[in-house]
Amino acid sequence: MTEEPQQEAAHAPKGFWGSLRNHILHPELTAEQVALSFGLGFSLAWNPLLGLHTAIILLVCLCTRRLHRGILLLACYINNPWTLVPMASFSALCGNVILGRGMHLKLKGIHWHEITWRSFATREGLDVMFVMLKPILIPYLVGGIVMSLVTLPLGYFVMLKVARRLRKAHLHLPHRHPPQPPR
Repeated sequence: MTEEPQQEAAHAPKGFWGSLRNHILHPELTAEQVALSFGLGFSLAWNPLLGLHTAIILLVCLCTRRLHRGILLLACYINNPWTLVPMASFSALCGNVILGRGMHLKLKGIHWHEITWRSFATREGLDVMFVMLKPILIPYLVGGIVMSLVTLPLGYFVMLKVARRLRKAHLHLPHRHPPQPPR
């Protein structure tokens, strides 16, 4: 009895990366389930509907049972306040290229200082903001949808490779073997 807590403490994760590794090595889920969790979350991070990432990912977490919820959330929150502008800019640029408009976004007509919380509070504010953002709105939406579709398989296959490599490297750990179904 006294050996089990000591053995568990010896395999306890150390730091953020150790904890992340243990989430990827989740013993009850296959590498494919972990990869699908990451792929879905990463795809939703590129969703062009700003403000709905959390609602959508929580809905996915509530509706699924065999996906890793922690990795779903972690992958979705790749889109955060620090990465929002680069991701949105890249989505708009991709949409511009897809629509055949080239690599130049038309940002001169946008007066960023005029977009405040009041722009969202009134119908007139929303109308003015929509007219001002119209030149980049369609490229942003198209690019965001395309990036969401592209990042699903990309995130899946990258995480599948990582999960399989980690599982292969950590097979010696006794608590890492998934339970075998009865025969």
